[in-house]
Amino acid sequence: MTLIHPAVAPELVEPLKALLDVTASNPPLSGKTLGFYRKRNKFNVAPADAYPVIQSYDIEQSADAPGVRVWVINASAASTRPALLHFHGGGFVMGSCQNGFSRMQQVALSLDCVVLSVDYGLAPEMRIGEVVKQSYAALAWAHQHSETLGIDTARIGLLGFSAGGGHAALLAQYATYRNEYAVKCQALIYPMLDDRTGTTILPDPPKGMYLWTAEQNQYGWQAALGHTPGKSSIKPFTVPARQSLSANLPATYIAVGDLDLFYDENLHYAHALQAQGGAVTLNKVPGAFHAFESIAPESELAKAFNRELIDALRRML
Repeated sequence: MTLIHPAVAPELVEPLKALLDVTASNPPLSGKTLGFYRKRNKFNVAPADAYPVIQSYDIEQSADAPGVRVWVINASAASTRPALLHFHGGGFVMGSCQNGFSRMQQVALSLDCVVLSVDYGLAPEMRIGEVVKQSYAALAWAHQHSETLGIDTARIGLLGFSAGGGHAALLAQYATYRNEYAVKCQALIYPMLDDRTGTTILPDPPKGMYLWTAEQNQYGWQAALGHTPGKSSIKPFTVPARQSLSANLPATYIAVGDLDLFYDENLHYAHALQAQGGAVTLNKVPGAFHAFESIAPESELAKAFNRELIDALRRML
């Protein structure tokens, strides 16, 4: 019988037990087992609905950035709506836009917005310093094609989950640095921000006990950076929590459970943004582990979590 830490919220215990039982025999995440996890990830896809329509566009490689595919949801030249660039999770090494299609369709309908899901390159095949250039190319493309997509360029925000939250945070930093294309806001959902977590910084249990551990985090960052994480020096625009922050960064919403491996780094990032004078809303969920709302979507905790995200995006956009 699987024992669950008493700090886990009661309504999350049974879904977590079921998941742990099913995945108990899975091998540790590593370069040798990455193919296994990527293949498994492909089968965990909720079917997309017929509406709103999803269309794919390929942004060609340029001298500045690798090419990237963008999946556009709810676009219409007949109206002008706010837009969100969405970045999926997967520890930098797995996951896909398809994993989030159904959820992003619901976001598009709830906010009456356009969603552009960025099919960014996975590590180790593509390092994080190249992914931020892909992300920026997608942001530029959204601005440049705003009329045909029906996008209000003054209301383009970023939405990222887990590793996607790291990519969204990096894009916000990079776009602010470049100062060419505006970003209205960023919603970072249990974002992966600091390569030192799990290496030189070890959160106390029960943080990081479930769904994403320190060992997995080490591998994800190793693959993304191409070197041992937690080194004293890093390249610019590779680790959001270690990048110098600008006072001009957009309004930010951060949501994370207090049992998440990323809890401490998320709080530190929120406080660092606030210290720069940034507008930050922080949603701390007691008894919640990483990606809990995906494991227990029918729980009241998950429903409230999703409502608060939509409300925050509506306010910021």
